[in-house]
Amino acid sequence: MSERNVELYRRLFEAYNTRDMETMIACCDPSIEFHSAFASVDSEIYHGHDGWRKFMRDMSDAWGNESRVEPESYFDLGEQTLAYFVLHGHGSHSGAEVAMPLTQVARWRDGRIVYLKSYTRREDALRDLGVSEDELEPIEP
Repeated sequence: MSERNVELYRRLFEAYNTRDMETMIACCDPSIEFHSAFASVDSEIYHGHDGWRKFMRDMSDAWGNESRVEPESYFDLGEQTLAYFVLHGHGSHSGAEVAMPLTQVARWRDGRIVYLKSYTRREDALRDLGVSEDELEPIEP
């Protein structure tokens, strides 16, 4: 099942890059709870499919429709999947080009994401998962 989760994660990232909202929603459980890396700025936690749609609108407002994710590696942790990736974009107000390394933890149930949390620091994600980088076996994107 966990190998399938990595494949579903790939599909989620591909759908993000093409703005395929229906595929993104299909990857998410209706009760998904998403903690964005940007939530520390505005304290927003996104809930459910409507929350996911709001997150995408918020991302579009901040980065325009040209932001994309570039996966670096995935890590299969059973019911959870860890991903390292880079968010590329241009600030919609400043025009500044950004390449922001992020780490994300996804928790899965029945082939859908029920919990998703993004981190700006890998160490924080690893600490929350209770693993060290030495224990991880990367799966190429």
